[in-house]
Amino acid sequence: MSPNSARLAKEWGFENVSVYVQGIPVWKKTGHRTVPDVNYVKDGNIVLIDLRSADKVNKGHIPRAYSIPFATLEDADAVFPEQLGAPIMFYSDNDKEIKAAIKYLKEWDYKNLIGFYDGIESWQNKGFELQTGPALIATEDNPIYYKKILGPGEISITDFKASLKSDLILVVDARTPEEFEAGHFPGSVSIPLEDMANRIKEIPKDKFIIVHCKTGGRGEIGYRLLKEKGYAVKFLNAECECDITGEFEIW
Repeated sequence: MSPNSARLAKEWGFENVSVYVQGIPVWKKTGHRTVPDVNYVKDGNIVLIDLRSADKVNKGHIPRAYSIPFATLEDADAVFPEQLGAPIMFYSDNDKEIKAAIKYLKEWDYKNLIGFYDGIESWQNKGFELQTGPALIATEDNPIYYKKILGPGEISITDFKASLKSDLILVVDARTPEEFEAGHFPGSVSIPLEDMANRIKEIPKDKFIIVHCKTGGRGEIGYRLLKEKGYAVKFLNAECECDITGEFEIW
C-alpha cells in the first residue's frame, strides 16, 4: 500500500492500516514476482519489450512495445536506455525467455526490471486490442529513449545531487538510525520517519527541505507530513545505496 492509499484508507474509516515502506524493490530482491497492472502497461512511464520472434510480433503485439527478439537480446545492450533505473518490462509467450532477459539486464546493471507474464492474454482479457504489423525498433544509432516523469512533490535525481552541494537546502534522511550510520548522503541529517512529527522543530523553515529514504516510500510520507506543516519540501522517489565513505548510487 502506498502512503497516499494509506491516507485515503484512514479517511474512509479503516483503522488497521500500515505501509510496506520497503516496497517493490525489497519484495523483488527476496525472490518474489510482481504482477503489473494492465493499465500500467498501457499508460505507465515504462519501456516495454516484446521478446517474441518478428513474425509473431507482426501478427499482433502490445502497442508501444519495442521488438527485440530474445535470440538477439544478448547482443542488444547498446539499444537500451542510458538510465539504469529506467523501468523495463518484458513480455513473451515463453516465461523462460522473460526470466533470462531479466537476468541479462541485471548483469548490465539495470535496476528496475519487470516481467509481464501472460502479457498478451492479460492485455486481451482487459479488452485492449493488439496492434498488427512491425513494432518499434531500436538500433545503436537510435537507442530507446527514456525520461522519468516526476509526480507531485518529487525531485529529479539530477536536482537531488545538486542539492547536496547547496547551503540553502537541507536533506533529511528518513531512514532508521542504523541505516544512517551504515552510510548516508554528505551533509544530510538523520530524522527517522517515526520520529519526524515529534522532532519537527529541528527542521528549519528557512531552508528548502528534501526528504529521502531507501526507496521513496518513507520519503513520500515525510514529504506529506512536512508539506501539511507549511514547509517548502520535496522528496526523492528513487532507490539509493550509501556507503560509509560518503560515496553513493541513486537510480
